[in-house]
Amino acid sequence: MQAVWINSQPEMRSERGVIVFAAGWAGSDELVRHLALPQGYDLLCLFDYRSLPAAAEARELYAQIAPYRHKHLIAWSFGVWAAERIFGGADGVWDGAVAVNGTPLPVHDAYGIPVRAFAVTVRSIEGAGTGRFLERMCGTPETLREYYKHRSTRGLEEIGEELRRLRDGAAETAAGASVPHAGFWTEAVAGTEDAIFPPENMMRYWTEAGVRVTVGEGMPHYPLADGEFLKHSIHEAR
Repeated sequence: MQAVWINSQPEMRSERGVIVFAAGWAGSDELVRHLALPQGYDLLCLFDYRSLPAAAEARELYAQIAPYRHKHLIAWSFGVWAAERIFGGADGVWDGAVAVNGTPLPVHDAYGIPVRAFAVTVRSIEGAGTGRFLERMCGTPETLREYYKHRSTRGLEEIGEELRRLRDGAAETAAGASVPHAGFWTEAVAGTEDAIFPPENMMRYWTEAGVRVTVGEGMPHYPLADGEFLKHSIHEAR
């Protein structure tokens, strides 16, 4: 995993807030650098889940976040699964933890991307690249154009490896899962136009987990075309 501070004033952490953004598959800090931050907040972006932090790395990450006066987690897509794996023992740490267009069971017929659909997506990306996936992720030509302004420049080989690691990790999680659980999540957002994670599966997971769900009317899987996305997410979590 990579962790990149986009905005940081370490000497003032006790007086500031922090947003930890867990990006989805193939993401990078490039996706969120254009987003407006609430006043008085720093931003840490997590991405590249070819491996997750070892115990020592996780402790270091906690140590960097701990001094902040306010702490908010926003996780998108496969970042929801990754954030739960990284921060699973962090109940009570967050002032707000929002899962956007994703669930902790990302490949699941009832609670995530259906198994067969995910397998088709993997084969498609391995064969023809990401073009068709990005069209589905963004939903409209306008959103796709906005995505390309801030797209991740990570290579296809690298993100292909990440996708296979996520596939294996999601399968392991699904095999050991029983029922949906709230964990540290305080809110979920399910976009009505999400063509990657079926909205009904997201609604089912979070409703059964007892987590408040906000319906993102007209929202495709990719939510970052909205330059105020982080501000809105923090406001909703308060």
